[in-house]
Amino acid sequence: MKVAIAGKGGSGKTSISGTLARILARRGRHVLAIDADSNPNLALTLGIPAEQMGSMPTLPRDLLRRTDSGTELTKTLDEVYASHSVTGPDGVRLLVMAHPQHAGTG
Repeated sequence: MKVAIAGKGGSGKTSISGTLARILARRGRHVLAIDADSNPNLALTLGIPAEQMGSMPTLPRDLLRRTDSGTELTKTLDEVYASHSVTGPDGVRLLVMAHPQHAGTG
């Protein structure tokens, strides 16, 4: 199952996404949450301590390669998990797309 949550700013997307991910993980589902927000806070909703936010690994720009036949990953999903995911207390694996350090970088 794939679920995408979208909407206008301030509508509760992060809270809904994190809660749904944790509930599914608690029920035995394997959950991969991807935070693509320019202000990534999904980790907090997933129960990952705020102290870890600054050192959260982000996905590198060279992870995707464009070819004549389409776009492909330059690493396997297992390699991406191993190098860039963080696991929350309920077992939700989190990938963070970017972590802007100052205004205008997101």
